[in-house]
Amino acid sequence: MARGRRQVNRGTGITVRRAGFALGLLGVWTVALGLYEPTADFAVFAWSLAGLVLLFSLLEMRQGGGDSPTEFSFFGTAGPLLWVVGVWIVFRSFVSVAPQLILLPVGLIGWLVISFPLQALLVPFVAVLGMEVGLWAFDFQELAGLAGNLLAYGAAGLGISAFMSSKAYRQRMRKALIRAKRDTASRQYARDLGLFDELPDILNVLPDYDLIEDPEAGSQPAVETITAAFDLQLELIRQTLALSTVALLWPDPEGQEYRLRSIATTRKDIAPGPFRIGAGITGALMGAEELVSLAPATPSLGVPYYLKQLEVGGVLAVRLPDDAEEWLGFDDKKIAPVLCGDRPGQEPWTEQEKTIMILCGRKLALDVNMGRQFQAMARERSAIQRVCLAMRELNGALALEQVLAATIKAVRTLVGADFISISLVQGNSHCVALAEGEGSELLLGREFAREEGLVGQVLKINRPLPAKAQCHGPTQVFGHDHLLTGYHSLLVLPLQKEKGEATGALTVAVKKADVFTKPRQEILELIAAQVAVKVDLGQAHEEINRLATIDGLTGLINHRTFQHGFDVMLVREERRAGALSLLLCDIDHFKKINDSYGHPFGDKVLKEVAGILRRAARSVDLAGRYGGEEFVLVLEGSGEQGGHQMAERIRQEIEKMVLPHESGPVRITLSLGLAVYPDHGTDKERLIRRADKALYRAKKEGRNRVVVWQEE
Repeated sequence: MARGRRQVNRGTGITVRRAGFALGLLGVWTVALGLYEPTADFAVFAWSLAGLVLLFSLLEMRQGGGDSPTEFSFFGTAGPLLWVVGVWIVFRSFVSVAPQLILLPVGLIGWLVISFPLQALLVPFVAVLGMEVGLWAFDFQELAGLAGNLLAYGAAGLGISAFMSSKAYRQRMRKALIRAKRDTASRQYARDLGLFDELPDILNVLPDYDLIEDPEAGSQPAVETITAAFDLQLELIRQTLALSTVALLWPDPEGQEYRLRSIATTRKDIAPGPFRIGAGITGALMGAEELVSLAPATPSLGVPYYLKQLEVGGVLAVRLPDDAEEWLGFDDKKIAPVLCGDRPGQEPWTEQEKTIMILCGRKLALDVNMGRQFQAMARERSAIQRVCLAMRELNGALALEQVLAATIKAVRTLVGADFISISLVQGNSHCVALAEGEGSELLLGREFAREEGLVGQVLKINRPLPAKAQCHGPTQVFGHDHLLTGYHSLLVLPLQKEKGEATGALTVAVKKADVFTKPRQEILELIAAQVAVKVDLGQAHEEINRLATIDGLTGLINHRTFQHGFDVMLVREERRAGALSLLLCDIDHFKKINDSYGHPFGDKVLKEVAGILRRAARSVDLAGRYGGEEFVLVLEGSGEQGGHQMAERIRQEIEKMVLPHESGPVRITLSLGLAVYPDHGTDKERLIRRADKALYRAKKEGRNRVVVWQEE
C-alpha cells in the first residue's frame, strides 16, 4: 500500500510539474507581450495568471523545486522557470516607480547559478532572453535598456560562477561536505555502538524534545576516540600475528547487517560493506561457538570484506564476549560484533594466537563500554542542566499565575506529558487552577468537593496515587461527574510543604504505559514539594498586592489605585472618542453619625454604602473610596444623562436603606456631584475639581441630591 501511495504521489507530482511548466511558458509570453507594463489593459487576466504562477511556484518549492542533476528531465525545469516568470512579473509591474527592483532578477540569476546545474538552467535562461527581447520588440523598453539588463544578468551569473570555481570556494565546500559526512557517520556509529541506549537511573526517562544539548550531536568526540583505539589495536594485532587483514564487523542496531567499522590491512581489494548477517565466517559465530579458526579457509566460510577471496589461507574470528553484549540491544545474543583476521598461509592457528584474539576482543568490548559510560555522563550533565533550568524558572516566579505557568513548563521539561493540571484547596473544595491537555478547557476553574476523586484522596492521605502510577480505563481523577480517559500512565502528587497539610495536587497523565518509573516519580515529587512552597508564596504575594490596591474597610479600590485607573480610562475614551461620568459621593452628616452612634456603627455605614456602589458598578466601571466618608464612581461610556440616572438610582437606594441600631433604626442619605468627560473637561484634575464643586453645591443646597457641574 505504501508503495502504491508513493506511485500515486509521484504521478501527481509529475502532472503538477508539467502543468507548471506550461503555465511558465504562458507567463513568458504574457511578460514579453507587455501585459504587466503600467500601460497594459489586461489587468484581470494578467493578475489571475500571476496568482497561478505564484501557486505553482509554491507547489514546486514543496516538491523540492527541480530535479537533481542525476534525475534531470525537460519538465524538471518547471521550478526555476516559474520563479523566473514570477520575479519578472513583479519587476515589470513596478519598474516605473521603483527602478531599483532590477536587483530582484539580478539576485535570482545569481541564486539559480549557485543552486542548479547548468543543464537545468537552459530553459529559464532562454525564457529570460525571450522576455527581455519581447519587451524590446513591442517597444516596452529601449535597446539600451535591453542591453543593460542582459549585461547585468550575465555579470551576475558569470560573477557567481567565477566565485564558485575559485579554489577558496571549492575548499570550503569540500570541508563542509566532509564535515557533514563525518557527522552523519559519527551519529550512525554511535548508535551502532549503543552509546545512547542507557542513561543514569534518575535521568533515563527525560524527554528528548527539549534537550539543552543534543546527545547525538556530541557523539563525535566519543566515536573518534573509540575509532582511534580500535584502529591502533587492530594494527597491533595485524603486526603481532603477521596477518593480511584484521577487521571489526559491527552489527547495526536492528541486527539486519554487519558494517565494517575498523580495519588494518595490507590489501587493496576491500569491500566497504555492509554485509549480510551470517555471511561467510560470521555465520559460524551465530551458534554456540565464540571462536572459529580455519586453516585452510573454505569459500563458504570466507571473510566478507574482500572483493576476491584469493590468497586467503587461514581465518580466525572471535565474537565479542557475551558479558558486554547488553548494549547491543538484541534479543538474540549470538548477533554480536565480530573480530576477524586472515593470512595467506594455511598453517594451523596456535593456542597463543587464539588467546591473543580473544583478549583483543575483550579489550575492544571494554573500550566501547567505557565510551558508553562517558556518553552517559554527558547525557547526565545535559539532563541536570534541564532540571536546573526548570527549577530556576520556577523559583523566579512570584505571582500565583506565574508560579502555576512555571510549574506546567517545568513538568513538561522533565516529562513528555499529555495532560497536566494543578488543583488548589479552597475551603471544603479543590479547584482546578490551571490545566493543559485534552479536555482541559472543561476543567479549568471548576470546583469539586474536597473528598472527591483521586485528587481528594491525595489531599487526604498526602501520598501520590494511584499505585504504580498506572491507569486502566476511565478514572475519577477530579470528581464523580468527570472521568479522565485515554491515558495509561497517571500520577497525582500532593503539593505539600514539609510535613504540613497539602495545599493542592499536581496531576500528570501520559497516554503511553509504564512511564512513571520510580526515578521519574522521585523527580516529580521533588518538583511538587517545590511547587507547594511557591504556591504559598504566590498566594501571599497576591494578597499583598490586593491589600496594596484595596481599601481594607470597604473592599473598594483605594485612592491611589483610583487615580491610576482613572488615567487609564481617560486615555481609552480619548482614543475612541467616547464619554465617561465621574461621580463624587459624600455621606451626609457622617460626623454626626460617628458622634451619635459610635465609630463601629460608622464603619458599618461605610461598608453598606460601599456595597451599594459595588453592586451598581459594572465590570468596566471604577468604584473606590476617595477618602473618609467620600466615595468615587467612574462610569465608562456614559454621558451626562446616563451618569445622572445612575447617580439618582444610587441616591434613592441609600435613602431607602434602614440600618438597625440598639437605639433605633437609622437612615442615611448621600450627596453626589457629577462631571462628564469631555463636556466638562478633558483632563483628570479638572474633572475631579468640577465634580467636587458639584458635590459642594449639592451639600449647600440641602444634601441628599445629585448636582451636575455647570459653569457659574
